[in-house]
Amino acid sequence: MSRNASTDELYFVTLTVIDWIDVFTRRIYSDFIVDTLTWTQENKKLNIYAYVIMTNHIHMVANVTDGSLGDVIGSFKTYTSKRLFEIISCNEQESRRKWMVNAFERAGKYNPANKNHQFWQNGNYPVLLYTPAVIDQKIDYIHENPVKAGFVGSAHEFWYSSANPESPVKIIY
Repeated sequence: MSRNASTDELYFVTLTVIDWIDVFTRRIYSDFIVDTLTWTQENKKLNIYAYVIMTNHIHMVANVTDGSLGDVIGSFKTYTSKRLFEIISCNEQESRRKWMVNAFERAGKYNPANKNHQFWQNGNYPVLLYTPAVIDQKIDYIHENPVKAGFVGSAHEFWYSSANPESPVKIIY
């Protein structure tokens, strides 16, 4: 972790699936998020200092090298919303497919900002982390999320987390 990074530019970001639907219990969807985060790091200059992909939400401590973090996260949400909806809709092995597709379509129907469906909850409000102590608190919170959920006994055991030294998402140290 880069706990020495400039505190005037690090943000805590949370992306939550509508209705807290547990989408990321399936590796196919989590791996898609990893691939898209990696692409966003390489092409949109997203810097990730800590992250975790939970069953129904993602937490990050992040910033961008150029531009607006809100714009980058907004683009990420738009792209992943469309693609995850397609992946779930076409996944014949997904036992919850019909229920999830209906939930995403219903949410989109009642939100004028969407055309056909909604995957992520509204809002794109990165929270500025203003002191090293707050940065440390948020990173600890992110890493302890899967432990408190009872998924693992120790933070470093959770695959989709920067606490894991073999994490599939590269982080800034």
